[in-house]
Amino acid sequence: MSNQYDIIIIGGGMVGASLVAALKYHSDKKIAVVEAFPFDSSSQPSFDDRSIALSYGSRRIWESMGLWEKLEPEIEAIKSIHVSDRGHLGATRINHTEEKVEALGYVVENRVMGRILMNEVQSLDHVDWYCPATIESLEQLPDQVSIKIKTEKGEQDLQAKLLVAADGVTSSTRQLAGLNTLREDYKQSAIIANVQTDQKHQGIAYERFTDSGPVAFLPMTENRYSVVWTCKEQETSRIMQLTDEEFINELQQTFGFRAGLIEKTGERFSYPLAYTEVEQLTKGRVVVIGNAAHALHPVSGQGYNLALRDVAELAEMIVENEDPGHALLLSEYHTKRLKDMHRVYRITDSMVKIFSNNFSPLGHLRASGLIAVNLISPVRSLMARQSMGLLGYMNKLQRRLPL
Repeated sequence: MSNQYDIIIIGGGMVGASLVAALKYHSDKKIAVVEAFPFDSSSQPSFDDRSIALSYGSRRIWESMGLWEKLEPEIEAIKSIHVSDRGHLGATRINHTEEKVEALGYVVENRVMGRILMNEVQSLDHVDWYCPATIESLEQLPDQVSIKIKTEKGEQDLQAKLLVAADGVTSSTRQLAGLNTLREDYKQSAIIANVQTDQKHQGIAYERFTDSGPVAFLPMTENRYSVVWTCKEQETSRIMQLTDEEFINELQQTFGFRAGLIEKTGERFSYPLAYTEVEQLTKGRVVVIGNAAHALHPVSGQGYNLALRDVAELAEMIVENEDPGHALLLSEYHTKRLKDMHRVYRITDSMVKIFSNNFSPLGHLRASGLIAVNLISPVRSLMARQSMGLLGYMNKLQRRLPL
């Protein structure tokens, strides 16, 4: 392995591996990936049993990367979305036929995406994997960035024109680069589980708002649902300790019966929810992407989709420029991505705060809003296109164009 690279990516999980996949045909770009977890490790959080709601816009990017055909047999299409507010009349329904697309989105298990990505990128000749390894220090120079990593064989020094931080919400690379974050604790947790009901899901995704937060039922393969149950943080431990039967009963009471009777549940996971945003996306020759740049509430299912748009924009910039870490290029990247990010931030944060309370007058206003959106097709279409990642500027991969 050479110590000199064009790009070093810190983090080989879902986002870092997606960037490598986007650059797989460009063997002139020498890439190093520094990943903390060993290959095929069950501890890798990006590739666990949770699921991702993949937007239609993200499908376009996967098509451009030449990976969609491998993913498609193992996913479930979201044909329609049903949004309601518990305790109030009114609902919004969005259907894929109105938007003239095959599906509004898709549900895929993390481990499936992880397997397909790693099979694609693990053996590329122009990519060196340092795994398991962690970044220990970072030094910015005018024409390159130099890092020291810790591996099983000892410390190594690596240099590159561009360093990409894709190492998650607690990114040590971001901290070493001196990038500050804004953070707001929602005082909520997300409880994740896969369930099966007595009715066929027919490709319908449900978003049901409750006093403690939203509950989402996302259609999966084998007629299952991926459930994201948002609860108040003080309730998390109690819910996680329930027996399966108790969990099913409480989930049923909270969500209702629109999806039928819940018959089975799988293993449960939980994690605290907070809004995190980096104050600037770049510093020197360092750029942050994915959860290292923006960690969102799962209410709108936009986390990986937003990260994949980071990947698509950054990959295009890398391919088209000899020095991808040049200050002018990174400034342009920051400008292009910021508008999309802030739009998603505002929508997600507003949904959490408006729909996660029991203030009665606001409840009636929410119900009226859902009814209005359901009746006014242009507004409904705007919501759908935002959810699908089809609003605003689009780079090459989003337009199904090769890099």
